Amino acid sequence: MNLRTYLFVLIIGAFNSIQAQQKVKDFYYLEPKTKNLPVFVRGDLTSKKILLYVQGGGADNGIDFGRSDYPKWKKTLEKKVAIAYFDQRGLNRSVKKIDTSKINQKQVLRDIISIAQSLKEKYNANIYLFGYSFGGVKVLHCLARFPEATSFITAGIVFNAPITTDFSPERYNHYRPLYLKNLAKEFIAQGKDTTYWKNAYEWMNKTDSIATIEDSKQWNAYVDHAFTPKKRKIGLGMTFKVIFSKPYNPIKYLNNKDNKFISDKLWYTEKALWDRGRQTPLWKLLPKIQHPVLLITGRYDAIAVPEEMQEAYKRIKNTKLVILPNATHESYLVQPQLFNKAVLSFLGLENR
Repeated sequence: MNLRTYLFVLIIGAFNSIQAQQKVKDFYYLEPKTKNLPVFVRGDLTSKKILLYVQGGGADNGIDFGRSDYPKWKKTLEKKVAIAYFDQRGLNRSVKKIDTSKINQKQVLRDIISIAQSLKEKYNANIYLFGYSFGGVKVLHCLARFPEATSFITAGIVFNAPITTDFSPERYNHYRPLYLKNLAKEFIAQGKDTTYWKNAYEWMNKTDSIATIEDSKQWNAYVDHAFTPKKRKIGLGMTFKVIFSKPYNPIKYLNNKDNKFISDKLWYTEKALWDRGRQTPLWKLLPKIQHPVLLITGRYDAIAVPEEMQEAYKRIKNTKLVILPNATHESYLVQPQLFNKAVLSFLGLENR
């Protein structure tokens, strides 16, 4: 083979390799007329898998999370799958234009399912709901409350998601006290700072609840002593990727009124349901889930405590639980390699 032929074969091979990698970077509105529900998709579609990321918090923007590449998935997970990011209904619009009748928990779940359906149809891919913190709670609610409507979804990946709510007495009377007791026993058994952790265990055993503000502060002080992750810096480059990208502009990005408005409305709506006894605890819904589910939390996650996730693991029929060592509530940042490995293993892509 002469040099010219060799170079030609090399170029063709490289071209075919690039073609085989089905990279995508797309933006669209699920509801184009009202410009509700913007969706941003980025990654590799070679595996025909899309993770629909459901942001945590009350009404945080999901697209700025992806645009800024805050979790560093662009060079990790997105090299093997595509990830879709979206904003909740009403964000990036003036508050006076928000249709408040559609700002409720059930609509949020329906929106997630509608976006997932649009991704399925648009890209002919397998869709995985991929929820962080309270976004993970929404994923579990989607799969449990709408089994038929979510039958096209392949599986759910839920990470650092608290199963109990702000309004649930068992959070303060059982799971979080149990978390501190288990932490204390673990450190005492390892012979680490034993005096401190013996005091913590005795205090929790005597208090037995963290329902008051004072007790909650003391509980936080104890659990924060267990592990301190490195702080993550947010650079100017990350910010510019967000505020000058569609559908954003600097003024709206810096103005948090919309987020707070929607977050407060969702919070008070849920509280009203609990107060009237019309909200079904998530514990009762979990056994209804038929989809495979991957649960991930950090050993030192004081929000989605391992004790809650272990109980959820027992109640979901087809599930896998991964508790990441030396990880807190942002496990995808604190232990990114272990987190990505757990996700890719669940997707069957770890060694590809």
